Amino acid sequence: MERPGKKLKNVHHVSQGENELTLEGGSKKPRRAGKARRRILVGLLCLLVAAGVPLGLGMWTSRYPDTLNMGTACNMDTMPQMNMSSTACQASHGASNSIPATDLQAPPTAASMDAFTLTAEPAHLLFMSKGQEDAWTFNGTSPGPTLRVRQGDLVVVHLINHLSVGVTIHWHGVAVPDSADGVAGVTQDATKPGQSYTYRFLVNDPGTYWYHSHQESFEETGKGLYGMLVVEPTRPLIHDDVDMALALHTWNGMLAFNLSMGTSSLHARSGQWVRLRLVNTDNAAHLLTLAGTPFLVAALDGHDLNEPTPLTAVPISIDGGQRYDLRFQMPQHGPVALFVANDQGQYQTAPRLLFGQERDFPSHFAIPHASQKIFDFTSYGRPAPDAITPNSHFDVTYTIVLGYTFGFSNMRPGPVFTLDGNVFPHTPMLLVKTGQLVRLRFVNDADAGDHPMHLHGHTLTVLTRNGHPLTGSPVHLDTISVGPHETYEVAFSANNPGLWMIHCHNLYHANHGMDMMLDYPNISTPYSIGYASGNFPD
Repeated sequence: MERPGKKLKNVHHVSQGENELTLEGGSKKPRRAGKARRRILVGLLCLLVAAGVPLGLGMWTSRYPDTLNMGTACNMDTMPQMNMSSTACQASHGASNSIPATDLQAPPTAASMDAFTLTAEPAHLLFMSKGQEDAWTFNGTSPGPTLRVRQGDLVVVHLINHLSVGVTIHWHGVAVPDSADGVAGVTQDATKPGQSYTYRFLVNDPGTYWYHSHQESFEETGKGLYGMLVVEPTRPLIHDDVDMALALHTWNGMLAFNLSMGTSSLHARSGQWVRLRLVNTDNAAHLLTLAGTPFLVAALDGHDLNEPTPLTAVPISIDGGQRYDLRFQMPQHGPVALFVANDQGQYQTAPRLLFGQERDFPSHFAIPHASQKIFDFTSYGRPAPDAITPNSHFDVTYTIVLGYTFGFSNMRPGPVFTLDGNVFPHTPMLLVKTGQLVRLRFVNDADAGDHPMHLHGHTLTVLTRNGHPLTGSPVHLDTISVGPHETYEVAFSANNPGLWMIHCHNLYHANHGMDMMLDYPNISTPYSIGYASGNFPD
């Protein structure tokens, strides 16, 4: 279990242009009182458990209210406990001139269209032991089919649900229109058993993306409802002879590369260029490296890096929801292998991926040492002009403090993960307007692990880490991993109106409160979150 961090001061810092407003809460006396109250609460909890009193009662807390409508979340008559500014309330309230999120759609036609059908259904995967619960899959496999499309295409995906639970599909990292975002209770109702739903969106940015259910994400993604989406550029600047998509996923405590927990091989000839597209579908970071030849980190979260330089057996840390594109040229002799480290940082023989001719594989491939410094994207590659820099003028700035404590979440006592000291649905709403340049400052002052923070519908430009600007290539992400005692500043252009989630992509953390909303003015939704609707996005 992750260690609790120190209690964080509840800070909500908002700036509008040159005018800044800072609200800070928590003097020494209230903090001491808060600690005393927590000690009393924990003591009471222990007494109740010892006495056999059932917990998870409505008198303690509920995961959500019976009905929480994200388009009218600030109606103080129905949601008096929501902590939002009056301007955000006015913007998100379903006024007569509001635009329903369902109206924010892709154009009906395009020059080229790609159509797919994804059927959510149970399946028994070969490595699962007899008697274990079946996996939840798309089209009978996990990961589901890798969808390969061309930049500029209109993508149409028909979801058919043959499971006994509701399902959605979120297109992680793709700037879809709000109606196609696949967030249960925000942009659609979860697709119920026996029902279907159709997603339509344009793919304007080439790169490596992925998809997963955003209904009960922690459970449904964990049980296998995920796959990869590759958007190929219309005019490729480089050529790859071998292109492979690989998902890292843990099943019953065992890590697998796609569906392999042992050694799998891929044919690649001497001199060929290989692109390996990695996605971490788990809730914690994995440490990997390539051995046998130098490699390049060509792209992060689907976005190319400028003039990447060769690395030799350098460890790569990939956090939940993130993607790395690695490129390398097959050597004249010998294989190339992808290794993953265990919790102690030592590379393991399984799972592993081998590239090369079968006859070239030695019986014992040399395992590298994990003693090198971990890859640092803030100084990698070459600088280049970029549309957004630390010197840009930002119209609005939000500071988001990432925290950890013990309390009640999902009707359970235990760890809760906070944003500005609150858990969803009590987290503050961030309000932006179309055309604004928005800066987000993620502050992790705790010792409770990494938080891969993911923003839907937009691409983040990384500005600084711990106050220092990047010295290498510009970096564009949709999921930024903020480690203990780290601060990252990122920015984005508010160019995609809608109701968008910001949450930790350690889905356990999101399931225990680490979610918030970023909303544009006058956007409403007919959907709601809670037990009445059966929609639970995290």
